[in-house]
Amino acid sequence: MNKKQWMQLLAGSLLSLSLAACGGGDEPTNSHLGTPGAPATPTGPEIADTPETPPVVVTPPTCAAAVPADAPLTAISSVQGTGDTSPLAAQAVTVRGVVVGDFQNIGTTTVKLNGFFVQQLTPDTDPLTSEGVFIYAPGNATRVTVGDFVQVSGVVNEYGQTAGAAAAPDSLTQIAGTTATPLSISICGSGIAIAPKQIKLPVADASTLERYEGMLVEISQPLAVTESFELGRYGQMVLALNGRQFNPTNGNATATHAQNMLSRIVLDDGSSRQNPAPIPYLSAAGTDGTRRVGDTTQKITGILSHNFGAYRIHPTVAPVFTQTNPRQATAPLVDGSIKVASLNVLNYFTTFQNGETSSGLTGQGCSLGNGPASAANCRGANNRIEFQRQQAKIVAAIAGLDADVVGLMEIQNTDVATNDLLAALNAKVGANTYAAVNSGVFGTDAIKVDILYKPAKVNRIGNVVLPTGTDLTDYTAASGRPPLAQRFSVVGNNGGFWFVVNHLKSKGSCPTKGDVDLGQGCFNVARTKQANALNSFVDKLKLMGESDVLMMGDFNSYLQEDPTKVLEAAGHESLLKRMAANDRYTYVFGGETGALDHAYASTSLKSQVSGVTVWHINADEPTALDYNTDFTTDDRYAPTPFRASDHDPVLVGLTLAADAAVTQPIVTAPIPASTKVGETYSVNISTALPGGTTTQTSLAVDWGDGSAATTVLGTGTVTHLYTAAGTFNVVVTLTNSAGQIATQTGSVNVGTVAVVTPPGARELFFSEYVEGTANNKALEIYNPTAAAVDLSLYSVKLYSNGASTPTSTLALSGSLSPGSVLVLAHSGATADFKPAGTIISGVTNFNGDDALTLEKSGVVIDRFGQLGVDPGVEWIGSGVSSLNQTLRRKPSITAGDPDATAAFDPSVQWDSFPVDTFSGLGSHVVN
Repeated sequence: MNKKQWMQLLAGSLLSLSLAACGGGDEPTNSHLGTPGAPATPTGPEIADTPETPPVVVTPPTCAAAVPADAPLTAISSVQGTGDTSPLAAQAVTVRGVVVGDFQNIGTTTVKLNGFFVQQLTPDTDPLTSEGVFIYAPGNATRVTVGDFVQVSGVVNEYGQTAGAAAAPDSLTQIAGTTATPLSISICGSGIAIAPKQIKLPVADASTLERYEGMLVEISQPLAVTESFELGRYGQMVLALNGRQFNPTNGNATATHAQNMLSRIVLDDGSSRQNPAPIPYLSAAGTDGTRRVGDTTQKITGILSHNFGAYRIHPTVAPVFTQTNPRQATAPLVDGSIKVASLNVLNYFTTFQNGETSSGLTGQGCSLGNGPASAANCRGANNRIEFQRQQAKIVAAIAGLDADVVGLMEIQNTDVATNDLLAALNAKVGANTYAAVNSGVFGTDAIKVDILYKPAKVNRIGNVVLPTGTDLTDYTAASGRPPLAQRFSVVGNNGGFWFVVNHLKSKGSCPTKGDVDLGQGCFNVARTKQANALNSFVDKLKLMGESDVLMMGDFNSYLQEDPTKVLEAAGHESLLKRMAANDRYTYVFGGETGALDHAYASTSLKSQVSGVTVWHINADEPTALDYNTDFTTDDRYAPTPFRASDHDPVLVGLTLAADAAVTQPIVTAPIPASTKVGETYSVNISTALPGGTTTQTSLAVDWGDGSAATTVLGTGTVTHLYTAAGTFNVVVTLTNSAGQIATQTGSVNVGTVAVVTPPGARELFFSEYVEGTANNKALEIYNPTAAAVDLSLYSVKLYSNGASTPTSTLALSGSLSPGSVLVLAHSGATADFKPAGTIISGVTNFNGDDALTLEKSGVVIDRFGQLGVDPGVEWIGSGVSSLNQTLRRKPSITAGDPDATAAFDPSVQWDSFPVDTFSGLGSHVVN
């Protein structure tokens, strides 16, 4: 599949969205040039109002080649016609003209467009017809050179139409050979020059440039890079008149989206290559090469093509760029005694989309809040190699900000990911430089917001705070991502403030009805409701003894949209508005720039804000420079902060007035979401600080089931046994000597595990367990009875990573003969682990620390491992391990082990064999 075909499949991508209405350039009068950021409304193309300048008559060379009778000599302008597509489509024609652009492939090493462009030597008198056409000349077609006068015979067709019933006509008219009418090329002369047609932006409408399709053109106006999303993928950028284009709702300019579309052109690379190597138009050949949004060029000369959603120029003269928008090697300075930053970390996950983890485990998954784990929920890095690259860039960015408090967005919804980032960051900047607030798992999304801080610069005052009641419901209904608040005080003068990190609903994944895009992106109604809920939440924070509030994060709203107006109407200052207008941006989408990331200061905090800035390290950079390894034929990765994410970080300086010292206790104890009756339920208290000079007077866990609270001396694990099923509120409470309390709350759903002795002397049981290399995983079930067993009553369940609820279930079917076995295997296992009759199932996607049950009518009749317990990496006892081993049930075992909650020692009932042993699968014997 070539580059343009791939673009057709990606018609719904960001670039296609940005170019769907894209025009190119005509020749309007000077009054059409407009002002920066606000192109004037065109009054119509100049060429439609006045006749073209009479052409200079050049006598064409004589072509000796015969004109085929079935392909009459036809003017190129007649082939093109006055519409979007040729009136002669599917007809054989012969054309003559000058080669103005040679893009023929050279063997298999130099891939271009597989053809060349020919332009009529003498234009016709109709200003609406183009005089150029593309000749598709693959393989061993006659080689041509720019300036050759050629005669070409072939069949007219259209190439590169965007897919979809509602797609605009955007194909390129071309002449190609067919089986019945092979392409014929004759060179009649050479050395003929045609001057490029001068065109100007903005154009009158989206179809204005059709009259120049296939012709040599030139734009002699300063153009700026406004989009580089597809530079590394397809070798193309979007250029715009009068500098980068801003989103109309960001408040930078009066230009509408439609006007922006008419003031841009795509600069392509004259090639159909995907993932070109080297990537064109970069500033340098090494890993420091870039081409940033805002960089400029004074002239573009090349062939105008039209296909796959855009008018594009394939240059015949290499364009020269000026680094008008150079990189900022260090974060801009802000005044203040402390600095606070926010950064979207672009889905920083330590569990990857291939099921791996950063520590090397496989077969793992990610959860939506406290839901079941699945690799399908994971985002970000595809594997450990990509993660290591991602981590290095994110760490470089945070270290470069050198902020005292950092709000994070799009980090995996678990403290494991935050602590991983924390460890890597401290390894770079110094041990214990940063700490985390240990926010735990909250919300119902796979990602959350979180907070890092420097203990040497700020003190935490109390626990993190989440919204409750309708504030929580209204905020999380759209996205499942609640805001997170932490109160801090400055070391030295005790100046205090609330820091609230946010991530509102995105504009993507648009619905077909309801909260659709009405000019502010999809889900604007939802984001506005979130903004009102955020105002209510902040009002409640102020009642807790501190009115200075700084809200930061990814609000997914530009500066002049409804959600941001709601926040400002409540008295919160939009701090980015203190910056110069052209610096008020953090994101580029569809070639339009704007600020999605913001900082808002409460009324009492405004005067204490001493600086605000944005470090433009991400939005302006080509996507090709990020951490991903897919589509990287020319890998320009470097462990720098540039393109660490897709959002730029925001940095705020605060000079806080001195406050009286305030201390609050802190307790951190994540509450596990589920357990079973009779199982050991554990809560780990990781932090218990009384605060300041106070002492701890009590620390207790109320289990919510009416039993006595458990008193605890300090940090550590506290256990409980629930005797009845239900949902219970667990509350961990720390009280200090000043009478202040800190609580950690959560709910636990207590279910039941029915345990019975198998009926009769014998029942089905697991007879073999294989946990081999890669996906060599299998289970064997044995029928020890004297009769065939109806398998429809049975199921196998997998419990991953200490889960108490199954992460995968297989309902069996059919029957199993006496003395026979049934083998279940992983789809990726080699053939040796799949004897005849094997069932492929996800329940075999286990690792050495997972548990399994075999159930009959919902009753456990056998188990492997202990439900609700995570042993680390393996079940082990007396040298018998479940990690990278084949385990076979001892011949003396004639029935299953139904107590799924009891401690599990594999050496009691299982014999161990080396990794990837498969010789026992398919049969089993008992004494």
